[in-house]
Amino acid sequence: MSAPRVWLGTEGIVHVDYDALSILTLAAVRTGFELRRHLAPGRQLVMSRLPGIWRVDAEAAAFLSGDEVVRHTRAQAGVIDSSLGISAVRILEQHHPTPFPFRVFFTEQDARDWLLGLDAGAGQDHAADEPPTLRTHW
Repeated sequence: MSAPRVWLGTEGIVHVDYDALSILTLAAVRTGFELRRHLAPGRQLVMSRLPGIWRVDAEAAAFLSGDEVVRHTRAQAGVIDSSLGISAVRILEQHHPTPFPFRVFFTEQDARDWLLGLDAGAGQDHAADEPPTLRTHW
């Protein structure tokens, strides 16, 4: 397994890049989570790049919607560039919905704008009250 690359962006978004993977496994998401948790403790805005993903393992999906990940995630945006990847994430979200806002985008800029919009409006609008459903934007 190739470990995801994880870094903290200048705007406070934690980036997790899974570009070397085609199947999102439990080992990959655990590694990505541990790296981001050590990089930026507390609740995070997360942008995950999933360019080659075509399948998400059930164990990985369960982990991503589990209590430990939920405690450390304010919102997550997925950047996916294929219909297979979108289908895989739709299945993940249907079977393991997250209680934090989660959306899928085709571009990093759209994902960034959405995450920063949630952060900027945290005390003013009801973005955090959105139901945890998958919305795809492109």
